[in-house]
Amino acid sequence: MADLQHFNEYLLQNPERTIRCSPDGIDFDRFARICDFSGLPDELRQKLHPFLTVLRDGGANVDAKVTATACILNVVTEKVNSFVTLEHYCWLVRTAIAVQLLKELPTKVYSLARRLSTAMEAIDIAASNHSPDVVHTLAKKLKEDIPLDGLNLLYTIEKLANALPPILYYTAVALLFVELTAITQPEQRTETFRVHSVGDFLRHLEMLNVQQLQQLRHSLQNFYQLLKLLSLYQNMVVMRHVGKTLDSELTDEHKCYAEAFHVTHEQIQSFRQLLENYSALVQPFGNEQDEDYLILADLIQVDMIPLFDDLNQPDELA
Repeated sequence: MADLQHFNEYLLQNPERTIRCSPDGIDFDRFARICDFSGLPDELRQKLHPFLTVLRDGGANVDAKVTATACILNVVTEKVNSFVTLEHYCWLVRTAIAVQLLKELPTKVYSLARRLSTAMEAIDIAASNHSPDVVHTLAKKLKEDIPLDGLNLLYTIEKLANALPPILYYTAVALLFVELTAITQPEQRTETFRVHSVGDFLRHLEMLNVQQLQQLRHSLQNFYQLLKLLSLYQNMVVMRHVGKTLDSELTDEHKCYAEAFHVTHEQIQSFRQLLENYSALVQPFGNEQDEDYLILADLIQVDMIPLFDDLNQPDELA
């Protein structure tokens, strides 16, 4: 109760009260630098050079940069079969994500970006789809090279989690835990980007007390991003795997990651209790700033908790 009162006082004193829900995005110059990273096949580097020059040109107008971006996407998509090594694949994934983060991308160019993503997802990397080393490499390059943080990171996690290749799904889970670790253990630097278990997820949240929320999350924007992170995990891990058996279904689907995605009834209850506690924390804020309150309250009460209400009975959970 003392913690709850402490947090309520914090909400009333908090100077920043406007929650943003869309990614901040990147600019054309940043996209050009991302394209310049190693991994682009030599036969394509020369072809992309004039378009990248336009993106870096401070005097070029937006229309010219949009056209250059479209040309890059067309060239890469047409030559996607040239990407045959792990380094090539990392470049392709990083670029496909980065272009979708470009600010104010016209619909026509965004369609080209989706076309590139579809081509990238169709690449057969069956031998590497469950490789912890590939997960580490992909997640590290995405996180550090784009770089990813805040809403850009949440956007990327959601995109990767919905992609077809299993390796991209595992990369999304690894990135989620990188951000969760940054919140709960800010002094700890992530050395290995990997898939963690549901138990690890709950242990991270047990480390997060109200005092840490004050110290680490200095605005409701950051509190929203924490809740959104929990919502992503609920959808991409918990709801996707609840009720699946460890020895058959999960092992067949995830191989070496089977135990990481095993969800028990006790873990569901622990997660739900955490959400109930967070819901109680945001309730007092409702009378002061309705818009922000509704964003936070809806995320918990409409998007998250009802999902647990729809689950099967405890004895049906593996």
